[in-house]
Amino acid sequence: MTDNPWLSASEIGQLTADAQGRPCKRRTTQCARLAEMGIPFQPCYGGRPLVERAAVLRYRERTVKRPAEPDWSAMHGSKAA
Repeated sequence: MTDNPWLSASEIGQLTADAQGRPCKRRTTQCARLAEMGIPFQPCYGGRPLVERAAVLRYRERTVKRPAEPDWSAMHGSKAA
């Protein structure tokens, strides 16, 4: 891992890749995809999104900790408070 706290342009392209795995190169599309994923970013003066490496690690932790099964309690007549 690198000591740089910011993702490189290449890493941001890979993070925002399309469904076929092609890296995204358009800055506006990168910003839109980052926003959809809930990854915080700040556009720099030139429009390239600046993304902290720690923010991506927090995002990955959040997505990995999802329950493996649905919550079946609603099917059993349990009422939520």
